[in-house]
Amino acid sequence: MGDKYIEDAAIEALVDGYVKQRADMAMLTIPKTRHTEASAGRVFVAEDGQAQAIIERIDIARQMIVDDLRALSAKGSPVTGKEIAAIIARHIPRPDKQASAVSELAALAREGGAIGSAKLESVLQAGKYKLEIGGKQYPGRRIDKLAAGVNPSLYLMRADVFQRGVGMIRNDNAQGEYYITDMVRLLAEVRDGNGAPAYRVRAVEVEHPEWVQSFNSPDELLVIQDYVRKKRRASEKASAAERRPRLKPTQYAAVAQWLARLDGDRPALKRWLRTIYGPHEDLHRQKCKDIRAVLECYAKRFGPDEKVCVVRAPGRVNLMGRHVDHRGGMTNFLAIDRETLAVVGLRRDDKVEAVNTQPRKYKQVKFRISELMGRLAWHDWIDFVNSDWVRNIVYMSAGDWGNYIKAAFLRLQHRFQDVRVRGVNMALAGNVPIAAGLSSSSTIVVAALQSAIALNNFDLTSRQFIDLCGEGEWFVGSRGGAGDHAAIYLGQRGKIAQVGYLPFRVEKMIDAPRDYQVVIANSHVKAAKSASARDEFNSRIASYNLGLALLKQRCPEIAGAVEHLRDIDPEKLGYPTSEIYRWLLRVPEKMTRTDFRVMLSKEHGDLLESSFATHAEQPVYHPRGVLLFGIAEIMRSRMCVELLAAGRVEEFGELMKISHDGDRVSRPGEDGRYRLIEPDLSDEYIQRLLGDLRSESPRRVLRAQLYMQPGAYLCSTPEIDRMVDVVARVPGVAGVQIAGAGLGGCVMILVRHESVPAVRKALAQEYYRPRELEPAALPCVAVEGAGLAEF
Repeated sequence: MGDKYIEDAAIEALVDGYVKQRADMAMLTIPKTRHTEASAGRVFVAEDGQAQAIIERIDIARQMIVDDLRALSAKGSPVTGKEIAAIIARHIPRPDKQASAVSELAALAREGGAIGSAKLESVLQAGKYKLEIGGKQYPGRRIDKLAAGVNPSLYLMRADVFQRGVGMIRNDNAQGEYYITDMVRLLAEVRDGNGAPAYRVRAVEVEHPEWVQSFNSPDELLVIQDYVRKKRRASEKASAAERRPRLKPTQYAAVAQWLARLDGDRPALKRWLRTIYGPHEDLHRQKCKDIRAVLECYAKRFGPDEKVCVVRAPGRVNLMGRHVDHRGGMTNFLAIDRETLAVVGLRRDDKVEAVNTQPRKYKQVKFRISELMGRLAWHDWIDFVNSDWVRNIVYMSAGDWGNYIKAAFLRLQHRFQDVRVRGVNMALAGNVPIAAGLSSSSTIVVAALQSAIALNNFDLTSRQFIDLCGEGEWFVGSRGGAGDHAAIYLGQRGKIAQVGYLPFRVEKMIDAPRDYQVVIANSHVKAAKSASARDEFNSRIASYNLGLALLKQRCPEIAGAVEHLRDIDPEKLGYPTSEIYRWLLRVPEKMTRTDFRVMLSKEHGDLLESSFATHAEQPVYHPRGVLLFGIAEIMRSRMCVELLAAGRVEEFGELMKISHDGDRVSRPGEDGRYRLIEPDLSDEYIQRLLGDLRSESPRRVLRAQLYMQPGAYLCSTPEIDRMVDVVARVPGVAGVQIAGAGLGGCVMILVRHESVPAVRKALAQEYYRPRELEPAALPCVAVEGAGLAEF
């Protein structure tokens, strides 16, 4: 191909493909065009992904000629010289090429008249007409399909592979020359002791032939120089346009302009406040104060003339469907008026600098995306977040609010690796109770990611955005789903949204019950973000993963029909509820890591290691209790909006209490003191449920239904359990349960409007005052989901 002009993108793509395909040798391929195919061979890639040879275009054409001649001869009539000439010309139009490539066939064509099949076949038996690749013969058109990419002669391999390949090259060809391209075939043919390929030889396909251009003469070099000049001009023009966020003036303005808009009685501001928060004048005034505070914080650090957008991300309440979004269950949420506010301006570089309106509590955050991405570029996302490097970052900065900003920007940059994500200046404020189970950390991820997308002019669907948020938060060590982020992003004022997962979808949107209000009461026990807390959370995920694998292994009759835990459903599988209880009897109530390794077959080795890699070893796991909780909670999550839409609020409230018992860890003794309890998911417990189902007592049969079972997820605390029991005794309370992932935080109460004061009084008297805690029972307003301010 002569001398080369090679763009950086070509080398970056080759390196990326080499790593991702775990290749021993990788070569770039570019699309087949008239120009590229005229000057380079084609890379033949077998169906198993192994690149086996570099095939010249003339060799493919010759094989097509052979195929067409044999097909014509097979019809029974003698082939004429004229027909041979026509077939040759179809695939090799130039006479000079014909003379060198198919000289024997060209001679037959010149004879004219009929050519006997034996005579034709004797020519076709010559070695040049029997193209073999990897020891196999392929039809020419099959070769043309499998050799779709052109070889621009850009290779990457380990030094030992290069030395081995060079050592095998020979010059036993007509030209007596050594060809580096022969290494592809030679290395691909090497076998290990088991007969498998010893080297992974891989092609890295790119769609841009202009990334690698060859030149053999001054005029070809001039063409490349002209291309480079045009590209530079286009890049400068596009870069200037891309530097400007594509936001409306009502969404993107100088800090001073935003502050001016908050002054006075402006109709646009009033409309926006009503749209987002509803007809609550007191709340409107408070929100204006909150926005002003974060704007002033930004102006103090970065200047009042900087153009910014204002992003809000509300906390969320999930009425039903805890711990099951990542199992294919549903969440039933509303976004609440406690929220994170961010004022964000675009930078020219890839630095991110964030400050908080409470600087003594939340220190300034600074990082450069490219510095963190230097390591990230060598891994896919899950490999990166599981790496020792990331674990060390999280361990050294556990609970640091900046990790959630990093999570958003790193996940976005990994998703768009061919674009440099520009950094931002950011000021944040928020009143979502911290570590209270209302997803305060997830509001930071959502706000940061939404601002990064808006200012960098990315265009994502809601599903893509929510998935990136959920996956991004893996950076901080959790392995949950995207349910919290969906609630924060998709909430609607005065509505309850039912969202399904795997795949993500919005199932239903209903009005919240008018006669009831959700109250959030903070236990003041922080839902810890420490390593030990993550171990607790992630051990439950391991119990889900490994428990389901064991159940499927021991119940092969359903293994093919069960992909996610949600698939264990009597109606879907066509089995009675009693059979599901019998399946659960095949999963031990308690297990250790050793038990899992002994009981699960070898094919689950990767699942075992990936599940255990997320947390420190636990003394005991509860796979049966976790599975039963998940199966039952998924059913409860489906029933939620149907019951509420039908006005059966009290019935739904009972399910809330049952759901909480699945997380319960304590109960009061005779002296009123709460003591830790051991969950009972014994064989005897399951047998009692089977007995209830066999009985003809309506009460017992109802009690044994799957959705009536709490299971044992065990992520509450004694303080939360006490609050639940205090509130459950108040008249007018339909239901109460823990809010969020657990290990502290808040309780969520569904209560009639007129009973809200009684709930607050009961909590003050029986929980807050005896512990000298500030009462923190907050009635919530259902507001719009996350978005950019626009006024």
